[in-house]
Amino acid sequence: MADPRRRLHIPERISSAVILFSVTAVFAVLSLFARTDAADQSLWRGLLHAHDRVWLALGSDELGDVYITKERLLRHIQPPGDSVLQGSANAVNRLAENAGAPLYLLAVPTSAGIYGDDLPDAAPIANEHQILRRFGEMLSDQVSRIEAYSWLSAEREQYIYYRTDPCWTGYGAYCSYRSAIRRLGFPSIGYDQFSVLHCRSDYYGRLAQDIHYYDVQSDLVDMYTLRNQPQNETVTALRAEGAVPLPSYYLTEYADSEPEKIFAAAHEPVLRIETDNQSSKDLLLLSDAFGYSMIPFLTRHYRSVTAVNLPLAKEQGVDPIPAGSYSQVLLLCGADTLMSQDGLAALLPENKTDADANSKS
Repeated sequence: MADPRRRLHIPERISSAVILFSVTAVFAVLSLFARTDAADQSLWRGLLHAHDRVWLALGSDELGDVYITKERLLRHIQPPGDSVLQGSANAVNRLAENAGAPLYLLAVPTSAGIYGDDLPDAAPIANEHQILRRFGEMLSDQVSRIEAYSWLSAEREQYIYYRTDPCWTGYGAYCSYRSAIRRLGFPSIGYDQFSVLHCRSDYYGRLAQDIHYYDVQSDLVDMYTLRNQPQNETVTALRAEGAVPLPSYYLTEYADSEPEKIFAAAHEPVLRIETDNQSSKDLLLLSDAFGYSMIPFLTRHYRSVTAVNLPLAKEQGVDPIPAGSYSQVLLLCGADTLMSQDGLAALLPENKTDADANSKS
């Protein structure tokens, strides 16, 4: 005969499971509303924070499409289909064929590509190293590839990526700059020749902002300038209404409100930076967020750098290939840009580049 005391536990267990499921479901529904603009309201922020605590306490390691680890936040990127990669490769090959100047490609892993092994084995995440290698095999011989993965992996114990953003820090950009600039034909400048100013030490990047999760160490936003060899620069934003001069590439008025916007390239679709150094070469830089902190290093080697924020240019309907004559073209993008929806095919010209983009000696 069955023990009646055991039967009494069955409804209790069912009731507990139902309650747990119901609470989780309610928090999940509320979070959909809380992760909108309404999240600025204290009530929603409180509900969202409570939901996150419950969700993580139940054993989840992911909020939205962001993994939570002790050290950092990592974007959960789905591996792209071969059609996306092939479309991106076709766009890059077309650009190389029509650029009128040597094309260099620097495809950069995101923080998830470098620190993905910090996640539990069961956490699915795209193998960015393998994806970038497969993408490279689709490129024509006209594209000169600049390798970044091994350099960044070797420095992974250093502060080379933001903890709350997929992008590299200023030091991460410098680590890749050392190899990239040699491929572009210049000797690199030693790190000890730069002064580093910590513009902000309490920055929370796109991953934290996307999910409104701030229980992770904040980030530093740095400005790099040459210590003993200052150069004069003329910075111009090339807008639809005409050229607008800017006081500098670093716009410190944004430091208190939107620290990422201290980089002019973060909110200007097209910039032209002219220098007084002795170089005879002009660079066209086509980039995404990874280009923001690379620009201050590149300008030390060129007479001019014309920098295009590809996602912003697309958003504002700006021609991604400004009229001009360029000695070299550098396409610098993160793996997340490469793998998203239509990839680079959605950002680069469909047919040809500007006819004036002729190479210089």
